[in-house]
Amino acid sequence: MKRRRPLGQNFLSDPQVAERILDEANLDSGGRVLEIGPGQGQLTAGLLDRADSVVAIELDQKLCAVLQKKFGGNPRFTLIQADALKYDYSALGSELQVVSNLPYYVATPILKRLTVFRARFKNMTLMLQKEVAERVTASPESRDYGSLSVFLQLHCDLEKLFDVGKSCFSPPPKVDSTVIRVVPLPAPRVEVVDEKLLFRLVHAAFFHKRKMLKNNLSMWKNLFQIEHDNMNIAGIDLARRGESLSLQEFAAIANHIHASHGSS
Repeated sequence: MKRRRPLGQNFLSDPQVAERILDEANLDSGGRVLEIGPGQGQLTAGLLDRADSVVAIELDQKLCAVLQKKFGGNPRFTLIQADALKYDYSALGSELQVVSNLPYYVATPILKRLTVFRARFKNMTLMLQKEVAERVTASPESRDYGSLSVFLQLHCDLEKLFDVGKSCFSPPPKVDSTVIRVVPLPAPRVEVVDEKLLFRLVHAAFFHKRKMLKNNLSMWKNLFQIEHDNMNIAGIDLARRGESLSLQEFAAIANHIHASHGSS
């Protein structure tokens, strides 16, 4: 089958990589699995061998026809033709495990949406662009650390599992891939009074990555304090850059702004 370029399709073609993804997913016996963007079903067959049921969400009508022909006779297989960026995952119930080779061109927004519906999922084993994997697992002071890192790490444990080269796909993509494990947390990693305010703050802090906080956070300058010739907010030095702040420090500033009624 030809790749449809508008959907950015690169099909996994290496059976050993597919098997390793299935092994890393460590599926529960009798469990339910969600697969997003199954493509031609490279992972689907193995998922059906290991799980009690598989729900696959695929946008491409032609691929849906291929999947229905391959797996439609299996009562444990459910195919939903839908846009994963708009789908209401609450319709699937809870306690699902997600195993997916996410479409490259929408991997980041899909990952964000899955995180929004995190209470529905036990864990996720996802393959995405290596650069996205580096960003979501990045630590403060690293070049990949940014607002996406903070958002995901507030709500989930993330772990890089293994890299996958371009040659494992047909046609080969322009970038390498990485398989990651995502485990939603039962509660946010740090206490945040107003999460929307937190991410306004985070996005502002990273808007110009090389600028100091005193410049990027100028909308809250009425809360800046000067102590010992150093400007700070919530005790955090504003001569620092956003990439140096931990999740805990971002939360401390956001909570301080909220308490000071300076969020408007």
